[in-house]
Amino acid sequence: MSDDSAATATTLTDSDSDSQEQSLPRDSLNSLLEASVKGGGEDCLSQCAGAVCENPQERRKAVCCSSVAQCVWGILLLTISVGGCIFTPLDFMLWEKLNMRPGFPPYDWWADPPDEVRLRVYVFNVTNHDRFVQGLDAKLDVQELGPVVYLEKLLHSNVRFNENSTLTYIAKRYPIYLPEENHLDLNATIIVPNLALLGIASYLHNAPYLVRAGFRFIASSHGSEFFIKKTIYEYLWDYKEPILDTSRSLVPGMVPVTNMGMLNRVYSDFTDELTVTIGQRWGHERFFQIDRFNGEPQLPGYDPNACPDRIFGSTEGVMYHQHMSKRDVLLYWRKTVCKLMPLYFDSELTLDSVHVYRYNLSESVFERVTNGTDCYDTEPSLPAGISDGSKCYFGFPMVISYPHFYTGGVPKDHFVTGLQPDRYKHNSYTIVEPLTGTPFRSVARMQSNLRIQDLSGFSKEYAKFSNLILPLFWAEYNQEGLPHQIQSTIHFMTVILPPLSTVILAITLLLSCYILFRQIYIHKFKNDSLNSVLQLQCNQNRALAGTKWFANEKEAFLNMPS
Repeated sequence: MSDDSAATATTLTDSDSDSQEQSLPRDSLNSLLEASVKGGGEDCLSQCAGAVCENPQERRKAVCCSSVAQCVWGILLLTISVGGCIFTPLDFMLWEKLNMRPGFPPYDWWADPPDEVRLRVYVFNVTNHDRFVQGLDAKLDVQELGPVVYLEKLLHSNVRFNENSTLTYIAKRYPIYLPEENHLDLNATIIVPNLALLGIASYLHNAPYLVRAGFRFIASSHGSEFFIKKTIYEYLWDYKEPILDTSRSLVPGMVPVTNMGMLNRVYSDFTDELTVTIGQRWGHERFFQIDRFNGEPQLPGYDPNACPDRIFGSTEGVMYHQHMSKRDVLLYWRKTVCKLMPLYFDSELTLDSVHVYRYNLSESVFERVTNGTDCYDTEPSLPAGISDGSKCYFGFPMVISYPHFYTGGVPKDHFVTGLQPDRYKHNSYTIVEPLTGTPFRSVARMQSNLRIQDLSGFSKEYAKFSNLILPLFWAEYNQEGLPHQIQSTIHFMTVILPPLSTVILAITLLLSCYILFRQIYIHKFKNDSLNSVLQLQCNQNRALAGTKWFANEKEAFLNMPS
């Protein structure tokens, strides 16, 4: 080939090359990718690919905007939302409550209980004692007086956490008189049975004749009568009789105390050591149930071999287990009753905008047990509706019942007249928020009675009182609501938190899905752009290979001298 033709071919090649470059897109993969991304619109990734990533001050922002970081955030948010649906924030709070950690609200509220419990005491005044002693009236007539109102203070001290997931503490209760809530004069006098005379006589009803005769002599030497006049305060707090001092000096085991005031006896020894179950080991169903009472698993005063009842699983009523159901039976322990008291589900209520359960104390709680061991009966047997309480009162013949004998097998005027049983006024119940086991309202009403055995072995005067059960007083323990901060917290946990958690978790789920799908879309868009560019360049190469110019160039290249 001549030089002119070579020059001409070179000129033609340069000209065709220039025109080819003008007709084809830019032969740069990065430029095409950049153009394709820009064509998709401005986003965080395009910013990070530019000057942002080159500026050291904004590298942290670039890392946050990177695809890897956003994928991590999306997966993290997705995990939180799914985990929050399985184990909700309320579940987490209840699970944490099981540990009763000091410094957290559940422990602090329990350690310093609110002053919300009112003790209302009603006493019985005998109105026809003279006619009864003279034989003119066959039955005693009583008149209810009251209430005398106290604030019952509860203190928890000497708290220690045990290795077996239990909590041991000292619980002390004592009443505080509330003058502004009382309208009954404590100095007013009432006529009441002589508890010392009748109680000791009942205790000695089957003693040898000489013992009974000696007791009658002591009673007559002190001028003891069957009915005495006391002020209401004396009857409740300072009930003393000379016969008590003499009897105690002679037989200390028979008369362990000389002050028989009703409330004095109740609160003279109301400091007890309790051990309750806490922690995740026991779970929600056994949370804060009594494991030991004064170091023992059985009821105080009862022979564990003779009485199958155990105190394990009961509660003092300050706090119940969590996640309560309608099938649960709540066992309430109160030392003054000397018996485990079962409460059964009654109804669902809404109290202070909170959904709660009401559990009623069984009206058959004082019935006689026929298919097992009756730990709360005596010899001779007590009538249905009355339970023995002597084991918690030094063997003194005290029996427990509902106020005014409103349940059981005791007819209205069987022992005395003047009683007016009323289910609404005399029943017992508790209203509990079922998720947290927090009692919103609680009312426990019990009556203490003197059980008199057959006294026909003493004399005709004593025999009039044979086989009587005389009502002495009845008490109402009323938890009247909760402090505002506790009530507000329970309202937030049970009413506000569940729907709020649902909304937050739904937003978190949507946000995580948006981030992940957005990254998937961008990644797919990049791959599609890269494939398009590669396919376009491949098509251009094929088109170029099929042109006449390419054939001439090929032939010229092959004919070039080596």
